[in-house]
Amino acid sequence: MQSLFSPHHKGGLAFLMVIGFIIGLPIWYYSTPEEQQRVTQDTATMRIVEHHIGMMDVAPEVEQDVKAILSQPAPESSQPIRDAWVERVSQRIVIFGNSEHEAKEIARWVWVYSQRHEIRPELILALITVESRFDPFAVSNVGALGLMQVMPFWKDSIGAPNDNLFDVATNIRYGCAILKHYLTKYRTETRALAAYNGSLGYKKYPNKIFSQIKNYE
Repeated sequence: MQSLFSPHHKGGLAFLMVIGFIIGLPIWYYSTPEEQQRVTQDTATMRIVEHHIGMMDVAPEVEQDVKAILSQPAPESSQPIRDAWVERVSQRIVIFGNSEHEAKEIARWVWVYSQRHEIRPELILALITVESRFDPFAVSNVGALGLMQVMPFWKDSIGAPNDNLFDVATNIRYGCAILKHYLTKYRTETRALAAYNGSLGYKKYPNKIFSQIKNYE
């Protein structure tokens, strides 16, 4: 069978991509941010869209809300309870190949931001399991980075251009603030997780997260 990408088919492939771009561009302009993210993740026209209209922008009201979440003060927390939790959870993280030191660092920052934003720590751990399998240097095929697979465009909106999304603390800080925004906006974990993934209205991704929670309870 002749390959679709052979020289004989390059012209046809280019034509199909152009048609896809023409059809998809109006949908892009009138989509919500969550729908735009799903389009960039799920279609072959992602790079064409980015070339013509740039990377996704965060809506001003979303930017303002996430910045406010990031500035929330840390609540008081019992150190013995935190340390016991970190010790227990880190033993489950090392299964993924992390060193004990790295596993404890990840667990500690998950605890910090789960307490700060009132998110179940088990939910954050389950999300990290699905997104990166606890690899701080994970990179997706659409450019999402780190443990919680944060898209770099968030740095320009809510952080600083030189923020390092491969840094454990920075990535979890961003990811938890974004997740908290969606939890507040959509009021259920199912819808918030779907929005985080750019698949609002679908349950496949949230169900993958929920299936991992029992491993950290």
